[in-house]
Amino acid sequence: MLSSLLLKEWLKLRIFFAALLLLNFAVCVKIFFDIRQQMHSEHAEMVWYQVIHIHTIPYTAIMYMPLATGLIFAAAQFVPEMLGRRMRISLHLPTGRNRMLVACLFTGLLLYLAVCCMDSGLVFLMLRTYFPMEVAWSSIPTIAPWIIAGLLSYCGTVTVLLEIAWPRRIFLLLVFSTLCLVLFSGTGYGWFTPALWYLVGLFPLALLSVFESGRRFQQQGAK
Repeated sequence: MLSSLLLKEWLKLRIFFAALLLLNFAVCVKIFFDIRQQMHSEHAEMVWYQVIHIHTIPYTAIMYMPLATGLIFAAAQFVPEMLGRRMRISLHLPTGRNRMLVACLFTGLLLYLAVCCMDSGLVFLMLRTYFPMEVAWSSIPTIAPWIIAGLLSYCGTVTVLLEIAWPRRIFLLLVFSTLCLVLFSGTGYGWFTPALWYLVGLFPLALLSVFESGRRFQQQGAK
């Protein structure tokens, strides 16, 4: 049953995964050509000065891509289920509510992380091509909060879609939106590095909210 659920989620998301993979790849290619053009049109020393000393991030075009990727994956998975009332049917499967949600979340998050790993790897390689290794490594803690924001956007969207009470929906939407705004508030390289592990701790809490909304959704359907 679990393998069937995983296959169902993959079939549902494969087109979105391919489209998002191509879109993110295109944005990374654009960043590469922008850096290349800047290197050729300006003095390389000036570009190095801006990037290394002024901390001008040359890959901000990818900043909101993880957020959008998480939102799209969550909507692609759960909006059809909620509109077609298929979620209520799925919750009556013999596999159980939590295992069903785990299969959905595992598939969506795995594909999301695959896209983000590609983004991080490409940014690292293009920075290594034109700048010192220190600049390339600094991209990892700089991009990490953007990836965490995408994780929260994914979990937040799923939570809001599963939640049955509108006051709780609005409250959860405000909470997740505020957390995402905070993660995008930093400037410069690795602005959130000292608090990075604390930010990672937000993810299990976000997962708990998904399972709680799923429980409430099932209880409401049983009435």
